[in-house]
Amino acid sequence: MEEIEYVGEHILPGILGNILLVISFCAALLSAYGFFQSTKNPSDKGWQQIGIISFRIHSLAVLCIIFTLFYIITNHYFEYYYAWQHSNKAMPMRYLLSCFWEGQEGSFILWTFWHLILGNVLIKKSGKWQGPTMTVLASVQVFLASMLLGIYILGYKIGSNPFILLRETPDMVNLPFTKINDYALKIDGRGLNPILQNYWMIIHPPTLFLGFASTLIPFCYAIAGFWKRDYTGWQKPALPWTFFAVMTLGTGVLMGGAWAYEALSFGGFWAWDPVENASLVPWLTLIGAAHVMLINKANKQSLKTSFILATSTFILVLYSTFLTRSGILGDSSVHAFTDLGMSGQLLVYLLSFTFLAIALLIINWKKIPNEKKEDSLMSREFWMFIGSLVLLISAFQISFSTSVPVINKIFGLELAPPTDVIKHYHSWQIPFAIIITLLISIGQFLKYKKTNKQKFIKSMYLSFVVSLALTALFGWQLHLTNGYYVALLFSSLFATVANSDYLFRILKGNIKKGGASIAHIGFGLIMLGALISTGSSIVISENSSGVDVSKLNADFSNRENIMLSKNDTLA
Repeated sequence: MEEIEYVGEHILPGILGNILLVISFCAALLSAYGFFQSTKNPSDKGWQQIGIISFRIHSLAVLCIIFTLFYIITNHYFEYYYAWQHSNKAMPMRYLLSCFWEGQEGSFILWTFWHLILGNVLIKKSGKWQGPTMTVLASVQVFLASMLLGIYILGYKIGSNPFILLRETPDMVNLPFTKINDYALKIDGRGLNPILQNYWMIIHPPTLFLGFASTLIPFCYAIAGFWKRDYTGWQKPALPWTFFAVMTLGTGVLMGGAWAYEALSFGGFWAWDPVENASLVPWLTLIGAAHVMLINKANKQSLKTSFILATSTFILVLYSTFLTRSGILGDSSVHAFTDLGMSGQLLVYLLSFTFLAIALLIINWKKIPNEKKEDSLMSREFWMFIGSLVLLISAFQISFSTSVPVINKIFGLELAPPTDVIKHYHSWQIPFAIIITLLISIGQFLKYKKTNKQKFIKSMYLSFVVSLALTALFGWQLHLTNGYYVALLFSSLFATVANSDYLFRILKGNIKKGGASIAHIGFGLIMLGALISTGSSIVISENSSGVDVSKLNADFSNRENIMLSKNDTLA
């Protein structure tokens, strides 16, 4: 069979990209080993330098990978499958930027990019923690780099290569166009899904992945602390990173909600879609971890809980990655990735770091100092701990319900997913939201160790009365009749009013000291917005087509659906 000499293909960027992928993987592997050896032998600075230099090489290789893939996309080299699949010639430059992270491979590169930024900061700022924390971070980079290799070992595919040619893609091999030697000069790309041609696609994924990436740093410190048996020392450097992760991941989640609110196909700002849930759950446990670390800062307690929550957050990020990229949610999520044959590799990634965290916890369990005394019922740390437990239970419920397809597949069960998803999650999560908003209403007014009950009641009285009056007013205006909704309205108003009172009356408007109050006010307002948006929704559509759509399908309603024929328009 005569070999075809193809014309118009730009092979060099692909060759360069593949070389860079190998360099990135090998440099990350060497860096992890170098930092591991430097942790075992702190006096040997040679291994530390090997770890640092290798990580710099890995960083440079990743940056060059990004540049090369952008070069392919922006120059419309559709002979590359990634460019063909996600872009076309008609797309403006701002959406070509979005094409980079629209696919699995690009999103892995984006995730890797944020890790290398945070890793280089960690090298500079971590001090005595550099060796163990960077061992963990570089090991994560090894796994992420392997996701892009696209090679076969003993018949098993390792990663998905973003630099593979269109004609060499398994789905395209032997198709008629592969017999045309100048096909590259004639084709255009498929382009970005119209729903994704939105300004949110430009800013939401980078922000969300920065949030995902930043959850790794508290994980690194937690592993380092238990590895070095410094059970309290790791929390001080980890705490600022934890709040940074809370901020960035929370911002990413809110951006996703705002985007979903604009996209009619998502059914509102929050539809409890599995991919939405997968980003929310780590944020919940991360908030719990941050507050437990604050407890530890005040009284050196809750060591085991802080480790569990800090490590669970990153593990939940990995679990969400498995859920959304393994293809297991393909039938239950409107924006999960399809399976690229990496489900086994993703599972190894998840289990490796889960096993690491569990093993360290078991090994050190009896050596961890126990709490010396019970917290007072009228102490800030007691209710912060209760709030963290509520967040953990909330996260567990969301994870369990979202994981029904996984549970069915692993155990051969036939658990039925909820028919009314929104009602199912609301029945669980609204009570949790009420408890959390009530706790953040009173938390600032409580003191560590013990609080004077009379002073506490006196300080809370005005906020309570004002919130009660506002609840009556807004409840009447919104026509709220559901008891849970009324309770959530009160608790959200109470959280907003009480923390505003604390900020302006107790702290005298001192913004530098009012970070917690401002965050709590923001959370209260978010809950209010969610309640107003969903608690008083009214269906105003009407089927005027003359066709009774309820006869077409039992799920169709003439109040919510309409028959629209092809080429018809409707004002």
